[in-house]
Amino acid sequence: MLRGIYSLFYIGVYPFFLPREFLKKPKELRTTWIKERFALYTKAYFSSLKRKKVWIHAVSVGEVLAVVPLVKRLSEEFDVVLSTITETGREVALNKLKGLPVKVIFLPVDCPFAVRRAISAIKPSMLLIAETEIWPNLIMEAVKKMPVALINARLSEKSYKRYKKLSFFFAPILNSLSFIGVQEKIYAERFADIGVKPEKLYLTGNVKFDLEIKDESFPWAKQLPSPVIIAGSTHHPEEKLILESFLNVFSEGTLILAPRHPQRLEEVKNLVKSQLKPGAGFTPLTQLEKGELPQGNPFIILVDKMGVLGALYRICDLAIIGGSFIPHGGQNPLEAIYWKKPVIFGPSMENFPFIKEFLEKGLCFQTDSSALPSLLKTFKKAPQEFEKVGEKAYKLLKEKSGATKKTFDLVKKYFCLTKSRVSE
Repeated sequence: MLRGIYSLFYIGVYPFFLPREFLKKPKELRTTWIKERFALYTKAYFSSLKRKKVWIHAVSVGEVLAVVPLVKRLSEEFDVVLSTITETGREVALNKLKGLPVKVIFLPVDCPFAVRRAISAIKPSMLLIAETEIWPNLIMEAVKKMPVALINARLSEKSYKRYKKLSFFFAPILNSLSFIGVQEKIYAERFADIGVKPEKLYLTGNVKFDLEIKDESFPWAKQLPSPVIIAGSTHHPEEKLILESFLNVFSEGTLILAPRHPQRLEEVKNLVKSQLKPGAGFTPLTQLEKGELPQGNPFIILVDKMGVLGALYRICDLAIIGGSFIPHGGQNPLEAIYWKKPVIFGPSMENFPFIKEFLEKGLCFQTDSSALPSLLKTFKKAPQEFEKVGEKAYKLLKEKSGATKKTFDLVKKYFCLTKSRVSE
């Protein structure tokens, strides 16, 4: 009954959001988006996938990047359907998984008719949902046909409080899952507190520690003024804060700005142009890639393409993590740490509780907006000390890796336990 009320509410509300969401999509993607959101697949849509299929849902860029190693491992034995919600997530998935037996689609809307059509067309043997994408109809329709699990699951303080209030609705849904593999012990405790049975919970660790970043070539990087600082996955108004701090501290050097949302590129470009002093230089990344060498010092680069930030961290001397100087919860610092780079972030890193251990061991730097210039001055005076911190942080990253294997082993365990059920 509760799910029926939820479905009626969803069906009643979603049409009001549909036109705006449709128009926000690039024109060349709109037809694909609408067809896949309502599971209007042709007969040949999944015909290239011949083996048993695992359906994995990863909402956006961060979740897609996190599950890439698992997808690669699964693709050795199964075909994979990877669903996303955002077009940026879709683009990254297509880029990172090119050449593998993987079909990338948009997640169908959470209505029974769309979910049933998707399951019927895909015919998956298992559904894995990354982090905390709890779609009631998707889960409850899927569990009728196959094992379903949450992987790399987390439950932020904010989400925990919301689910706790609605535990009468969500607890039965979560208990219908075969298992929930959580990133941290605190998340297991929160799931248990909202009513999830202890035997459903496994501490697998965070698959984001199992990074695989391609060592791409950036021939123009050798000509950048030093030091090189990357501000990654920034949000409004962090670009202004970081740009002003950089220009006030460094008369020479390079700042690479990578906004989290590509629709803000024009806004950030105008901001940079308004702040530049005589003699400074500026270019979008795509212009550098065309062979236009950097001119000016200090020099500012705007990252205006998707899927390259992880590789770009390799060329920097220091990384500043966005989403942390505003009450957002932070963005993933591990891509920079993967390249042994020291990282700075602001007060808000609630989305990444593992960072507490890095802080306690002195393996990263946390500051607020007012003290950022001072910390940059410290880096300017003693970059070698920051470099040592980056190397030590990398060692901890490697120590905490292994979640992908634990998750894969769980998937194989439950797949085998339910073979008779999924082969029907």
